[in-house]
Formats: sequence, C-alpha cells, structure tokens
Amino acid sequence: MDKAAIRKRIAERKLRQIDIAEALGIEQDKVSKSLAGTRQWKGDEMVKLIALLGDHDDSREHPDTPPTGREGAYVDIPVLPSYAGMGGGGTGDGEQGVAKLPRELIEQQLRGRPSDFELIDVRGDSMAPDFMHGDQILIDRRDRDPRQPGAFALWDDDGYVVKLVERVPGKRGWYRIFSANPRYSEYEIEETEATIRGRPVWFARRL
Repeated sequence: MDKAAIRKRIAERKLRQIDIAEALGIEQDKVSKSLAGTRQWKGDEMVKLIALLGDHDDSREHPDTPPTGREGAYVDIPVLPSYAGMGGGGTGDGEQGVAKLPRELIEQQLRGRPSDFELIDVRGDSMAPDFMHGDQILIDRRDRDPRQPGAFALWDDDGYVVKLVERVPGKRGWYRIFSANPRYSEYEIEETEATIRGRPVWFARRL
C-alpha cells in the first residue's frame, strides 16, 4: 500500500490516529509523522496496519479462506499478543495476530468497526464461572468507563488481566479490582496506574 492508499483507507474506515496507534502498539506521534511522510513505517508496523485496514483478500490465494472484502462474511480483528491473565497478568509481548470474526457480529450485532474491537486469549480461573481458562474474549475498546461496573480487560501496572472493576466510593481516582471467583482477593489501584482496554462483549469457548 502506498501513502495515498493508506490515507484513503483510513478515511473510509473513519479511523482515528489513536485507534491506529493502539492497534500498532506505537505512540500516536509516530502515526502522525508516518501519515505526514516525515517518518517511514517499520516492517512490523506495516504488517499490522495492512491487517487493520483489511487491504487484502487472501481468498484469491487460499480459496478455502472466507473473503475479507467489504462484501465478505468475515472481518479481521486484532488479537492481543500473549494473553490476559485471570489470576496473574500477561505481558502482552510478541507479535500481534489477526483473527477473522463474522462481519454480521461486528457490524450488525455490536454496531462497530473491526478497529473498535480486540480479541484476547485468557488464562487462569479468577473469573470463573463468568470466563474460563482458554476462553477467547472479544472486548469493545469504545467502552472503557467503569462508572458502570463490570468486567474489563486492563493493564494493572503488573500485566494484562481481565477483572471486575468499579470506582471506589469516597476515594476519587481509585479503582476496586476484584474477581468473580471468591478465592481471589480484591485490591485497589489508582486510575493513573491502570489502563482499561475495553469491556468484554462476546466470548468463544472450546468444547
């Protein structure tokens, strides 16, 4: 993809620079400079960018793969590198992958764009029975506000985790982090030490 094609696809999908930065795992200013032509995209960034923008139809090379074009039945969703812990946290290290999910689920049921979501593999039992070890959880990155308490994927200064989150009454700027499994202890953390990635809206489980 050349620069003009990238800018056109970004405009078509109404992506913000912050959306692109999060999907590529880089700072927003690097996205701005790359789009302006004062910085070159790195190889791994371009791979992730192409996956985000969906500028390919690999069904041409692999007939058994569902089409990914606008009229295709599936869309590409970024996958968090490594995993999110339901107990100990995941590091998020590694290459970001891409998964294919039904377009009808993303655009019709959840009323979003592929860039609004992220798929996360989870490990541990602290969120049982809500989520189980080995589940794949789809989070909506548009919903990051725990004023409505519930389950969230977040970075808690020690790793990526999936936990129940609520604001602490009477302690402005603090979150209460706790588990669905009562065997695990709750803890409190300042908002500045946590980064909420999104709220789970769908999950897949192996039988």
